[in-house]
Amino acid sequence: METTGFITASEFAEKINTPYPTVAAWLREGKVPGAELHEFGNVKFWMIPVDVLKDFVRPKKGRPALTEEEKAARAKKIAATKSAKKTASKASKKTTE
Repeated sequence: METTGFITASEFAEKINTPYPTVAAWLREGKVPGAELHEFGNVKFWMIPVDVLKDFVRPKKGRPALTEEEKAARAKKIAATKSAKKTASKASKKTTE
């Protein structure tokens, strides 16, 4: 196996000053371009092209932003919930009178 031009995940983590578990998660999620998972016997390890270091952009933390469709669906759901609460409130007032 040719390893020239590649670094391991731990070397990558060290070079970008990031904890190894974070880099390992990025690798599993496919967030490191060009990374390849190799097996040697029972051992699995990641090889990352050295060229990735110069162009690598850290993935953003947190949840991804909602799409416009997701925002519209959420607004519709909230409006329906508010409407149902108002209806239930009016019904309970009539029964107590």
